[in-house]
Amino acid sequence: MPDFMILIRENETEQQRMAPSETKALVERHAAYVQRLNAAGAYRDSERLRPSAEGKRVHASKVEAGPFGDEHAIAGYYLVKADNLDAAVALAEPCPMAPGDTLDVRPLMGGDVRANKTSRQGKTFAFAVLGNASSEEAWEEVMDRIEADTSDLSRDERFLGGVRLEPPRRGLQIVSRGHKRTVMDGPFLESKEVIGGLFFMRMADLDEAVRWARGTKFLKHGELEIRELWRS
Repeated sequence: MPDFMILIRENETEQQRMAPSETKALVERHAAYVQRLNAAGAYRDSERLRPSAEGKRVHASKVEAGPFGDEHAIAGYYLVKADNLDAAVALAEPCPMAPGDTLDVRPLMGGDVRANKTSRQGKTFAFAVLGNASSEEAWEEVMDRIEADTSDLSRDERFLGGVRLEPPRRGLQIVSRGHKRTVMDGPFLESKEVIGGLFFMRMADLDEAVRWARGTKFLKHGELEIRELWRS
């Protein structure tokens, strides 16, 4: 059965306007959603990223401190298994969303899925692989080059798994407008940097993660956004 990522893109400005009681209720709804996915036999993994203001985006020539000016920051994800894209969207539609959030539902091209990444001592960082191109075909070529140049990543003892996503045109987007949700077709290349995958590393701190990223071949063709995972 194919795997799909439900990528949560958060409007952080709207999130900051939420009352503490609303935030608590949202967290509780996410916990109930995990139970729902487990009951359906669809759940594989999920994580939540710390706010973008605490992250870094590493380019070939500079390191950019968050927030990054994106209207919708990567906030977290669910990995689910489903028969097809329509079935994955049906699983995604009940996913809790705060005002202004969107969900990207993307098939996985491949990867190494490992659960419980934050269960051990130390900090775990998510590295979002970002690419910028004038067309989706050109963006795919960028992602192919990145994958070829970094195929030895799994040999690093700090590596905790990761996935590559199919191109945006092979997915769907769920947009929240008030109490109504709308499913929209791709592609979604209107943003400057499009995510092609996520991988996870155990590092001492953000500074170590940035130093490591600056020495990798990811930056030959794209960028890395580094965000610590919330501990469960």
